[in-house]
Amino acid sequence: MKNLTAPAVSLIMALITGTGCNHSANNTQPEPVPVKLYQVRAADARQYTAYSGTIEESETIPLSFASVGTVAEVRVSEGQFVKKGQLLARLDTTTFKSAWKMANAVQQQAEDAYKRLAPMYQNGNLPEIKYIEVETGLQQAKAAAAIARKGLDDCNLYATTDALVGKRSVNPGMIALPNVSSITLVKISKVFAKVAVPEDEISLIKTGDKAMVTIGALGSREYAGTVEEVGVMADPLAHTYKIKIALANSEWKIKPGMICKVTIENPGLHQGLLAPSLAVLVDETGKNFVYVVDPATAKATRKYVQIGGMLANGLEITAGLNRDDHLVVSGQHNLVDNAAVRILPN
Repeated sequence: MKNLTAPAVSLIMALITGTGCNHSANNTQPEPVPVKLYQVRAADARQYTAYSGTIEESETIPLSFASVGTVAEVRVSEGQFVKKGQLLARLDTTTFKSAWKMANAVQQQAEDAYKRLAPMYQNGNLPEIKYIEVETGLQQAKAAAAIARKGLDDCNLYATTDALVGKRSVNPGMIALPNVSSITLVKISKVFAKVAVPEDEISLIKTGDKAMVTIGALGSREYAGTVEEVGVMADPLAHTYKIKIALANSEWKIKPGMICKVTIENPGLHQGLLAPSLAVLVDETGKNFVYVVDPATAKATRKYVQIGGMLANGLEITAGLNRDDHLVVSGQHNLVDNAAVRILPN
C-alpha cells in the first residue's frame, strides 16, 4: 500500500469527524416544551347560576266601569301616580240622571200614598190587603231608587289604591263596557324579576335564596334581591319552572318589561373538581382530555376527563382527575403524550 500523503489523511479525518457529528445530531432529544401549570382544587360549593328574565310589577289592578256608557272624561295619563279614592274617569251621566230622577219621583209618590193610607188602616177603615199592597209598593220604589242611584255613582271610576297608571285603554267618546279594563294600575315600589329555571335545577332553589339582578337598561346596575316565589307547574314545552325574585324599587327606576340577568347562589350545586376552561382539549373522537404534569419528572401525561358543568370560573370535572393534579394551562397545544416540559412560573 502506498503511503498516504498529509492532505489525504486530513481529508479522511474530516469526513470521519463530519459523519460522527451528523449521527450525534440525529440522536439529540427534542427541547422541553415551556408550559404553565394550574393546581386542581375542589369546586366551590357556593356556585352562582345565571338566568335571563324580565321585570314585572308586583301587583296589577285592572279597573273597569260597572255599566255600559260613553266615556265623558279621563283625568289621568299613563305613568301618573294616583292616590286611593282619586277620580280617574267618568261616563256621560245624562241617561243615568234621568233614570235616577224618575225612580225618585216614583219613591216620593209611594211615600205619599203610604202616609195617607197608614192612618186609615190603623183606624180600621182600610183593608189589610190594600195596606200591604201600598207598603210593598213603597219598598219597591225605594229599591228602584237605590239601584238608579248606584247606576249614577258607577259612572265614576276611582283609584282603589295608591299606584301608578300603567295603561289607559279609553278616551272620551269611546264606549266603555263592564268587565273590560279601562284603566290599569300597577304597583312598582316592589318589582319582581321573573325567570325560567330548568327542571334539573329547580329543586336547588328555594324561597329566601339570595340573588343579584343586573339590568342593562339602567347601565348594568346591580340590585340585591330574594327569591319570593318558586313555581310548581312546569312549562310543558320548555320544561322550565317560573321563579320570582323580589326587588326594592323605591326610586321607581326599574320599569316592568326590562330585560335582566339574574344570578342565584346555589349552595352544594357542584361537588366535583375545578379546572380552567382553556386546560380542557378535545381529541379527534370528540373526547375531552387534559395534560397533567408531574413536577418531579417534568413529563406531561394525557388524561381523559368527564365534564359535569360550566362554572363561573371554569369547568366542573367529575372524573379523570385527582385533587392537587397539575394541569397545563399554557403551551398545551404544543404537547404530545409523555412530552418533556419546562415549567414556567405563573
